[in-house]
This record gives sequence, C-alpha cells and structure tokens, in this order.
Amino acid sequence: MAKLQDMEIIAQVELEESMAYGVNDSSLSNDRADAIDYYLGQPFGNEEEGRSQVISYDVQDTIEAALPQLLKVFVAGDKVIQFDPKGPEDQDAAEQETDYINHVVMEKNEGFKTFYVWFKDALLSKNGYVKVYSEDEEEVEEYDYKGLTDAQLQMLASDENTEVLEHTGYPDPTVNMDVIYQQAMMNGVDPATIMQPMLHDVKLKVTEKKTEIKIENVAPESIMVSVEVTGPNLKDARFVQHREVMQLADIAKAFNKPLEYIKSIMSDLRDTFEEESNARDIYDEEYDRAIESGEALVKDTYIKIDGERHRVVILGNTVLYKEKTEVVPFACITPMIMPHRHIGRSYADLTMDIQLIKSTLIRGQLDNMYLANNGRYAISDRVNLDDMLTSRPGGIVRVEGDPGSGIMPLSHPPLPASSFGMFEYMDSMKEKRTGVTAYNQGLDANSLNKTATGVAQIMNASQQRIELVARTFAETGVKELFKLVHRLVRTTLTKPDIVRMRNKWVEVDPREWEDRNDLSISVGLGAGNKDQQLAHLMSILNMQKEAIQIGLTSPEKIYNALAKLTQNAGFKNPEEFWTNPSTTPEQEGQQDKPSEAEIMVQGQLQIEREKAQAQLQQEQVRSQNDVIIEREKIAAQAELERFKAQLKAETDLAIAQIKAQQGMIYGG
Repeated sequence: MAKLQDMEIIAQVELEESMAYGVNDSSLSNDRADAIDYYLGQPFGNEEEGRSQVISYDVQDTIEAALPQLLKVFVAGDKVIQFDPKGPEDQDAAEQETDYINHVVMEKNEGFKTFYVWFKDALLSKNGYVKVYSEDEEEVEEYDYKGLTDAQLQMLASDENTEVLEHTGYPDPTVNMDVIYQQAMMNGVDPATIMQPMLHDVKLKVTEKKTEIKIENVAPESIMVSVEVTGPNLKDARFVQHREVMQLADIAKAFNKPLEYIKSIMSDLRDTFEEESNARDIYDEEYDRAIESGEALVKDTYIKIDGERHRVVILGNTVLYKEKTEVVPFACITPMIMPHRHIGRSYADLTMDIQLIKSTLIRGQLDNMYLANNGRYAISDRVNLDDMLTSRPGGIVRVEGDPGSGIMPLSHPPLPASSFGMFEYMDSMKEKRTGVTAYNQGLDANSLNKTATGVAQIMNASQQRIELVARTFAETGVKELFKLVHRLVRTTLTKPDIVRMRNKWVEVDPREWEDRNDLSISVGLGAGNKDQQLAHLMSILNMQKEAIQIGLTSPEKIYNALAKLTQNAGFKNPEEFWTNPSTTPEQEGQQDKPSEAEIMVQGQLQIEREKAQAQLQQEQVRSQNDVIIEREKIAAQAELERFKAQLKAETDLAIAQIKAQQGMIYGG
C-alpha cells in the first residue's frame, strides 16, 4: 500500500466499482425496488380510473409466513452454534467459547433483531448482509468519598482513569496535636517537622474504557461486490464496499480527524459537483443531499491490491484511512443460491408474478360485481340524463312516453366459473415455489376433511423447502458471522470479561483462545415436525434406561436426551429442570459452595472501584486505630512521668524531714 499514492488507490477502487454488483447495477437496483413496491402493495401503474384497483399482498404474505419458521430454527434453542473441540483436552475450552460467542451475538447484540432484519432482507432483496466490527467505548461514573486520609487520596488519584473533580481538605479532628508535639519533644524530634494529619472529601470521575463487538445490519443496496464472487461467502472476494451516509461530526470522530478537515473535503467536493454536467446516479443524488444537510457518503472498501487485502475508507476524493487486513467483515445469506453467482433469488422473485395475476383476477371479479349491481343502459333522448346518472335505491327516473321504449339494459356476460378456480391454482403454484402452505401455518379450514397421513405428507414436503432455506442460511452467512465474531473477540478484547453462563458467573479471557474454524450449527426442526422429534427423543430415553444397566450409556448421555426434550418443549435452559452429572459435586454439601469464579466476582463487585473502596475503609480504620494507640501511649507516658515526679517529691520531703529530726537531736 505504501507504494501506491492515494489517487492511484482511488482510481483502482473506481475501476472495481464500475465492474461490481451493487448500486451502479441498474437492473439489480430495479429488481430490488420492484420487490419492495410489491411487498408494500404499491400500485402496478396499469390502474384505470373508475375500475377496481385492489392489490393482492402475496409477496408480503409469503415472506411474513416464512420468516417466523426460519427464525424459530435459530433462536428457539439455547445456542445457535457449537464449536467443536480439537481433542479431549479441548472440550472445556470449546464449550466456554461456544457459550460466550453465542452470548455476544444473541444477548449483547440483540441477536433476534439482527436475524429478523437479516433474514427479511434476504427474503425480499435476494441477499442479506451484516457487518461485524469492534468499537471502543467509555463508561464514565462519578463517586463521592468523605474522610479520606492522605494515603487513601493518593492511592485513588494515582489511577490514570480517575480525575478529581472536587476536593476539600480539613484537619483530622480525632488527632490531638498537643499530645503529639509533647511526645515528639520527649523523643528529641523537632515539632516543626510534624505535619497536621488531614482528611479529604473528594468527588472523582472514573472513566472505564472497553472494547465492544458490534453486529450491524447493512442494507443490500449499500453493498457493492465484485462479480467474480461465486457464492454468498465474501471472504475471498477481490472487492467489497459498504457505502454509508454519515454525519460529518461522526466521520471526524470515527477516523480521528479534525472536523474542519472533513468540512474542507466536502467543500472541495461541492465545487467538483457544480462543474460536472453528467447525469447523476442514485448515490450522486445522495451526495447532493448529503452536502446540503451536513452529511457525507463514506465508502468503506475492502480491496485486493497486488495480492494483498487492504481496507480503504474514502470520502469524496480523499483517503481517510487505510490499513492491511486479513478479513472481509461481512456475512451474506440468500434463500436460493444461483450456481456460480453471488446474487441469489428471493421469495419476492418467486411470488411477484403471482401477485400481479391474482390482483388482475380480483379486479376483474370486482368490476363484474360492480356492473351487476350498477349496470349500463341505452337510453333515448326522452329520458332525464341526471336521473339515470344518479343510482340509488328508490330513485326515480323521469321519462317522456313509454319507459320500455326509452330505456334498455345492456347485458354483460358473467365471469366464467373457471376463473374462480384460478385463485386456487395460483395459490398452489405459490406453495410449490416457496414451501409456504396453509397447512404449515395452521390456516386451512379444510384440513379436517383430509386424512392425517395426507396432510402430514403435504406438510413434510413443504417443510423441506423451508428447512432447505434454513440450512442454506446456516451453512453460509450464519456460520461465517460466528467465525467473524470469534476472531474479533480473540484479537481485540484486551481484558477478561465476567459473564453469567449456565447459571454461574465465570471469567472469560478470549486472549487465551486459539483460532477455530471447526464449528457446527444445529438447525432445529420446524414447528411442523416437533411432535416427531419428541417421539424419537422419548424412544431414545426409554432405551437409555435399559442400556445404562449394561453399561452402554451413562448419566451424562441421559442428561443430553433430557436437555433435548426440554429444548424441544421451548425452554432454552435445561439446567432449570435437570442436574448435569458432569457438574455435580463429589462431596455432599459441596453443591452450595460457590465456585472460584463466583468468589472472584463477589470479591470484585464493581470491579476495581469496590476493591479500592474496601482498601480505603481498611486504611481509614487502621489509621484511626494507630492514632488511638499513639494517644494512649502518650497518656501513659505522661502518667508515668507525673508519678515519677510525685514519687521524687515525696522522697525528697521524707529525706528533708529525717535530716531535720537528726539536726534537732544532735543540736540539742
């Protein structure tokens, strides 16, 4: 990259744009726009005034019927994917990584919403995309502390993430400085060198920096992909570009550039556009709108140059950011893969013609009914025209002479009976194409009149189409999404994370993980055959009861069967109902003993701040105890000195009295 100048890079990107699928492809854009119009039930453009303009919502009905079945496959269980261990010693690590990555995707990033939009994009617009990236965030909290000692304040303020907002210092009222000065003088210490102990009331701002993994839905029309890509997977694509309109301030913050610099780029861009006279495509129009509203189009591009992949972020004619990268951070799905092509087929493609035909049939039937209720007439000039144009029950028509000779109804042929059968034919065609039937939706009122075996066969056949789409999603984009998240977690998180998994608080340190490519996705069975799955699981469980007596199974394997039964019933967490033998304590009474991770979490409540608070309290108590002990020592020493002085005085007095008595004796 260093060998290429920015203008050469931009020229290479523009060349790839001219040859890529995406916004510059008018046919693809038109197909997607038509699909959205059909989904929303917009007019076809062939409507006639005075005729029926009703529209059948087959595209919307089909997508909305398939979506819950596809979502249930992925979000009904406790986890979407399972990382496979590389050996027996890797079992625990693989399970932890499985739990944590599922937690990041489904909990931290609201996986249901992500999957909902992702799947609907694919069903409606041929392909659906999500982007995986990391983002540095800051959490700022303020704390008030009162009565801190000098040592405690210094310990808190020394943290680089801590800022002192307010500070008030005052002498420690529990310390008697006169006693301390006396003791110092007795010990030969200059009292002037002794500092008054202080206490501090402070308000601190603590800023905690952390890295979060983000998963973002990307509109299909904002993605450009090189045409040589032969499937949904983009990891080997020569060129992928995400176009996004952003606020100028957000651009400056995201790429660490001065806002004035970003504005200057847009100013130069405005001059360029005003000089151009060529026709604008949709994103040129987006440029014009963006410039006027304080926004701009940012091209986040992943391109191979001289065999190496680079990320290049372009604003106008300026390269904002560039670096080497190993991955393309996008995962793509499509309901129907077209061999050797990146763009697949959508459910809208399969049903738009049916919606047009059914709408035409309904309009014809309604127009025929309108004519039957309000027929056409041939009238002579003896009939009052205004009366004939006003059609209402009980209305009077004024006629000169014989009405029969002045008014003649015009007959119109009724719709043939075969036209009504066309609706059923079109619906059956839609069901064959998509696998969405009235049976697997529970909507067919005639199901009771059919044999259970026949209905089951119809449901199984239609369910296979839905399961094929689910398997296609799973083995392409969904699997790639979890690989991207695993890699990003492993390479960007800078400290351990503490999360609750399997009803326990555990510490997870992704920095110790290995790179994994072996993962399996359990695409569950649809709602139509859950009863069959239940029957199979019950049969396995009954056989396990006999097999355990001869050593052909184990409590752990029986627990697995019970867990599957629980998940089949719709409950995500089997641990709420069953005890996993692999985690059962060996000694009685040990079950209530918290794990090491739980003890660590309890000792690290509110992480380092609670630790610091506990230490501060201990230091404060210790300091107060030291003052009390020192005060007692000084008081005891003073009492001892007073006792010595009193004793000396009494002794001197006794000696003086003895001497006086002796003088009287000898003198007398």
